[in-house]
Amino acid sequence: MATRFSRFLLGCCLLLIVDETSAQIPVLDVPPGFRATLFAGDEQASNIQFLTTNAAGEIVVSGPGYIRVLVDSNGDGQADLVHPYADSPASGAQGLFVEGPHTYCIGDAGLLKYSDRDGDGRADGPPELIQSLRAGGEHFTHSIRRGPDGWWYLIAGNEAGIGTTSITSDRSPLTQPQAGVLARLPPDFSSLEVLADGYRNAYDFAFNAEGDLFTYDSDGEREISLPIYRPTRVFHTVTGMNHGWVSRSWKKPNYFPEMSPAIVELGRGSPTGVVVYRHHRFPPEFRNTLFVLDWTYGRIMAIKLKRQGASWLAQAKQFARGVGEYGFAPTAAAVGPDGALYVSVGGRGTQGGVFRIAYEADTSEPGSPWSDPRSPLKGDLADVLNAPQPLAAWSRARWVPWARQLGEEAFLVAALDSSRSTAARIRAIEILVELFQGPDIDFLRAMEAEPDRELRARTIWAYGRSVQGNPDRQVLRQALQDTSPVVVRQALEVLLGCDAAHLEGLEEAVARSLGSEDHVVRQLAVKVASRMTNESFRQIGEVARKTGWSEALQMARAFVDRGYVSHAYAWRDIGLAAIQRHDEPEVLLTATLLIQHALGGFGDSPVHAPVFDGYLARLPLPAEQESLQVLAEELEKLYPTGEAILDWELARLIAMISPTRPKLLEQLLARIQPESNPIDDLHHLICLACLPVERTAAQSERIAQALLNLFPKLESSQATIDRNWEPRVSEMYRKLVEYDPTLPGRLVDHELFGQADHVLFVRPLQGEIRQRAVQRFLARVEQGQLELTPALVSMLAGQTDDQSLLLARGCLADEVLAPTALLVLAEANRPEDREALQAGLLSPHWEVVTACLKTQRTWEPATPELLGQLVLLLERLAREQELASLGDDTLVEVRRRAEAFPEKQPLPPSASYKLSKTAEERRLIATAWQDWYAANFPDVPLVRANGSANGPWSEWEARFAEVDWSAGDAARGAISFQRRQCAQCHQGRSTVGPSLEGIAGRFSPRDLMIAIVDPNRDVSPRYRTTMLVTHTGKTHTGIIIYESSDGLLLRDSTHRTLRIESGDIDLRRQLSTSLMPENLLKEASLEEVADLFAYLKSLGGQ
Repeated sequence: MATRFSRFLLGCCLLLIVDETSAQIPVLDVPPGFRATLFAGDEQASNIQFLTTNAAGEIVVSGPGYIRVLVDSNGDGQADLVHPYADSPASGAQGLFVEGPHTYCIGDAGLLKYSDRDGDGRADGPPELIQSLRAGGEHFTHSIRRGPDGWWYLIAGNEAGIGTTSITSDRSPLTQPQAGVLARLPPDFSSLEVLADGYRNAYDFAFNAEGDLFTYDSDGEREISLPIYRPTRVFHTVTGMNHGWVSRSWKKPNYFPEMSPAIVELGRGSPTGVVVYRHHRFPPEFRNTLFVLDWTYGRIMAIKLKRQGASWLAQAKQFARGVGEYGFAPTAAAVGPDGALYVSVGGRGTQGGVFRIAYEADTSEPGSPWSDPRSPLKGDLADVLNAPQPLAAWSRARWVPWARQLGEEAFLVAALDSSRSTAARIRAIEILVELFQGPDIDFLRAMEAEPDRELRARTIWAYGRSVQGNPDRQVLRQALQDTSPVVVRQALEVLLGCDAAHLEGLEEAVARSLGSEDHVVRQLAVKVASRMTNESFRQIGEVARKTGWSEALQMARAFVDRGYVSHAYAWRDIGLAAIQRHDEPEVLLTATLLIQHALGGFGDSPVHAPVFDGYLARLPLPAEQESLQVLAEELEKLYPTGEAILDWELARLIAMISPTRPKLLEQLLARIQPESNPIDDLHHLICLACLPVERTAAQSERIAQALLNLFPKLESSQATIDRNWEPRVSEMYRKLVEYDPTLPGRLVDHELFGQADHVLFVRPLQGEIRQRAVQRFLARVEQGQLELTPALVSMLAGQTDDQSLLLARGCLADEVLAPTALLVLAEANRPEDREALQAGLLSPHWEVVTACLKTQRTWEPATPELLGQLVLLLERLAREQELASLGDDTLVEVRRRAEAFPEKQPLPPSASYKLSKTAEERRLIATAWQDWYAANFPDVPLVRANGSANGPWSEWEARFAEVDWSAGDAARGAISFQRRQCAQCHQGRSTVGPSLEGIAGRFSPRDLMIAIVDPNRDVSPRYRTTMLVTHTGKTHTGIIIYESSDGLLLRDSTHRTLRIESGDIDLRRQLSTSLMPENLLKEASLEEVADLFAYLKSLGGQ
């Protein structure tokens, strides 16, 4: 009790310190007139994953194992009360919405409903499972919100598994969703439909005042500086459209016709919260502005929207970014009744808190009673129509009951009242949909002459939400003829919820939309056409063929979407014909993309490596070889055109059909020039790797030069490289070698060869050519032109010459190189290396332990020192349940070596046991052997290595309290960063750890040091190690960087990249630990800790 009270007092003190500090030092950089303050600290809510508001306007937050309500009872802008609402979900909530006595939550087993019917502020008991969903994981189901129609909307990542079998509505716009989805459920949760798909991992979404929905999706961060990389993108999510994610190695570019409009790209990042500001307290330029949160770089971006056609133009600028040492890792945001933006921070075990961003300059506008949910309002029509943040819980709690009292007629009249603002009239229409079954047919007729396109569009939306798949054809026909693309878009979205029979009679109107200048309208028309009856589809086809090539090309795409993949009509009769007859770049691009789509599109396949996911067809090509040859001939005539995007896709199409035409190979190779971009070069090299064409000697030399030039080009352009770069380039290289066996020799003999980066070209080599490559590396090392790396040292494996082994021995004094050097020496197994290999039995790297254990079996005679090392290893393995097999092998070796000393005391009774027993039995066995050894070899004591444990966190906390974080030197910290091996895992193309860019912005110094001192405390599933045991008894632990049905690539703790065949794996287990070692700061001084923090702070990134 005393301890708990002391902790409480400490928490109060800490909170006071933070509050006082935050009043003096800004924690966020915000625009002039705004002020950011700490509303609640980590002591009140740690590691917050999501934030929302309740009916009272209070802040509701959740993290692992809790939902809490943060209350500012005295109105001073800081939470002074914390009400525990629930001690679950265990995973924390990644979506929350409060309505009445219920709190809806995404966590644990899926969509949960907590209830507080007695009004005591706590959940009455365990939650009710409304919908079973994959939840709690980083790529599972995330946010849930009420939409403007009163239905529930939720968003899920690409591992949530929401697919065809999840859909229970017969009006779902999508029936075979791929990857992450946006789903919609009725108010009673009785069905589920999917509106859009193809997300990688969008966490949140929001509606703007016009009713459109926006999402912020993640990038393929591991593919940066590869041609398949896509940055984080803010999408205007359109019903029925896709968002690009197909596989780990293929994400569609923005210009693919099926893509929802990507209104802005924001580079690297980790998207989290999304909110649209619809309050009056911020200045006018921020109203109806979209705010998106980036966890990685600790920033909030403000995105101003302007209508363009059926979608939006967007302009993005930074709105807030962390500048203090608190740590700003934003996870979610909501607008409170006071008009302030509340932003939670946390995630992955980091320091929690809530920031309040308010506009405190004079707005020249009177305050609104809406700012306090307890203040009296008239509850008249104006109050309802102008309710700020109308989809928020606190706003709905007031306007919904008033609207019911006012009745349907009041909102019909208001929607038709041209003296009211567009925003108010749109709200009237939305309220009619949610509360009164939507507008009637007379209302629609009256709105046909409405000059405001947004109102016409919202009327069609309202009609579609009201008729639920059974619309009046004349109403939709009229809307499809509207002059505004946004109105036509809404009409087409309505049709996506109808069955084929209800689409009859709309053939001409849909056909006209196929030729629209607006890409969204065109694609939605394709989607609608693909759903029509055979007769209706035939009629549209007749109209399209008579109208023009644009319509014909779109109709051919609809034909493919009806299930006719690889049919010659689409790719040959329409696509190829268009290429033969037209020279307009737009028509040519449309035709090229159609042919790709018709041939099956791109994606992962068991017959090609991941690097080719965006270049080779995911399905077998059609058998019409003669027609494919004609297509290749046309591409040969056409390529290149000088149009960048068109040429990029023509090259991709050439790769897709893989023709045996030497001229095309030369045309692709000619695109690689000394001044060309390295990412463009990779694109063309991948395309070249798809062509089974014999290379001339000159072409082979040019390809070798292009490969070697990649690295200086990347360096000069300061390109960022991540861990998937090397595996993908290696896959491409192996395919190039398959078509050109002379390529490795040309690389090794090239004057540019011999840099550390070139190791990836040597790994697959065998025999004499590998020896030549290694000798070139060694020569450069001896001349001081090349610094050794673990990858270079690993090249010495299998070398038996004295020079190579001498070099490996020289690496033993380097803590970065030593593990790899020990593996090399263990394989050679020379007598002079036994002392080092014996010490290697206690290496922290299990790969090294396994290799040394195997090697020592050949040593004779046994020595007490070797036996002592084996006994110590047994002690260590007794604590490792996952390594029971290795423990058994070690126990066998201990007994065998002990038997070499027959004059000693009898072996312990447990000597014949297996170590793979309970934890207590393993400990007793290990202790018995230690006692036996101590009794028999008192003059040869057991010498344990420095402990791996960092000691109690309280000791570290006391040490860190003495650090002057402002006194660090970034240059010295960079040296320490390299010396402590950090760069091996966090920088460069061999990285296996998370990027550290912006890390000091999202982590406080304390959180950052916790993560370094105790790397196993909160390990993201992405960075957990996997243990593999092979049939030959080798143990490997590391990060799986690629996996297919026949094998995997593992980056291990010694920084080697290993390919392990599936058939060779005897045991596989994911561990809860990180690959990061524990002892990184054990010997560091306070000054070194400050220096390291200063360096990490300098890695600002964007």
